Amino acid sequence: MAIPFETTFLDFLVSVNCSLWNSRFFDCFKDSLVNEYLGHLDKILRTSRKTAHEVQTILEKFLKVFSVLKPEPELSCENLLQYEFMAELLKFCYRVNVENSQLITDLVKLVIDRSVVEFSFIRHVLQPHYPEGFYKYILKHVTHEKFDIVSYCSNHPRTLWEYSKNFSVVHVASFGNFERLLCLLQYGFEVFPCSEIKKSGHGHPFLNEVISQTHLMILQLMSGMRFVNWFSLDHTLLLDQGLCAVTKRQKDCIELIWRAIPQPFITKAMLDLDISTEYFYLALHGIFKPFRHNRNLKLAVMYEACFTDMAVGPHEPRPLKHLARCSIRKRLLKHGTYPKEFVSRYSTPIRKIFEFGN
Repeated sequence: MAIPFETTFLDFLVSVNCSLWNSRFFDCFKDSLVNEYLGHLDKILRTSRKTAHEVQTILEKFLKVFSVLKPEPELSCENLLQYEFMAELLKFCYRVNVENSQLITDLVKLVIDRSVVEFSFIRHVLQPHYPEGFYKYILKHVTHEKFDIVSYCSNHPRTLWEYSKNFSVVHVASFGNFERLLCLLQYGFEVFPCSEIKKSGHGHPFLNEVISQTHLMILQLMSGMRFVNWFSLDHTLLLDQGLCAVTKRQKDCIELIWRAIPQPFITKAMLDLDISTEYFYLALHGIFKPFRHNRNLKLAVMYEACFTDMAVGPHEPRPLKHLARCSIRKRLLKHGTYPKEFVSRYSTPIRKIFEFGN
C-alpha cells in the first residue's frame, strides 16, 4: 500500500526541521519542498477528472500542509508558482463546485496574502482567467463565512491577486461594470466601507476628516472614473471636455449606488464648501496640500458636468419608500441575512419593493 504523499512529506519535514540549525538555509529548503509538493498536486489535478469530493480532499490536505509549513507570503521569482497554483486551484474548485465555504474562504485568504519581494517580479506572474460564474461563487462563500474580503484586500495592497479589486464597489463602479456592482449590493457589500474612507481621506490620522463620507465617496468615484476613461476613451474627446466625460454604464452605476444608500443627493456647492474647508483646516495645522485641493475641485466640476440633475438639484430627503427599503436592508444585514436571500423568498410584487433596480 502506497504511503500518502502528505504523510511522507510532513514526517520528512519534521526530521529536517530538527536537524537543521541555520534558519535561512531551512527557509530556502522549505520553499523547495513546497514547490515540489505543489507540483505533485498539480499533476494529480490534471491527470484525471476529479469529483467535488476529491478536490475538496486535496484542498484540505493542501491547507493542512500550509498551516504546518507557514511559507513566507512574500514570494521570490522562483516561488511565483505558489501563487499561480493557488489562484488556479480556486478556479478548479469552482469548476467542480466545492461547497465547503470555510475551505474556499481559507484558500482565498492565502491567495490574497501572496505578494512579491520585488515589484519587478510582477511581470512574470501568470494571472488566471476566471469564468463568468466564478465571481458569484466567491461572493457566496465569503459572505456565508462573514469574511470581510474588502477590508482584507485593503490590508494587503501588494497582493498578487489582481482579481481582488473586483470586490470594491467603488472600483467596480469606476469601470462601469453594472452587473458586478448589482451583485455586490445584493450580497450586502458596503458602498463605501472604512477601508475606502481611509484611502480617500487627507492621510493624517491625528486630525479629523473634514469632508463627509458621502462627499468623499463622490470624489473617489469621480477620480476612479476619470482614471479609467483616460486609458479607455478617445483622448481627444476627453481633452475637449476637460477630462469630464463618463460612459453610460458608469452613469448607470452611480444611479444604482444612490438607490442603495439613504443619503440625499449631494450638490456641487456642498462639495466645494467641504473641499475648501478641508484645505484651510489642514493649513491651520501647518499642512498645505494645494494639489489635493485643486484636484478635488476639478473632480467636483466633473461631478456637476456629468451628473447635473444631482449636482444642481435640491438637497432634500429621499422618498419615504426608499428610506424604508434601505432601513430593511440594513436590518437584514445586521441579522446575517443578505438582500438577495431575503428577496428570493417572496412573490414578485413584494420582491419588486426591495430589489435595487426599482
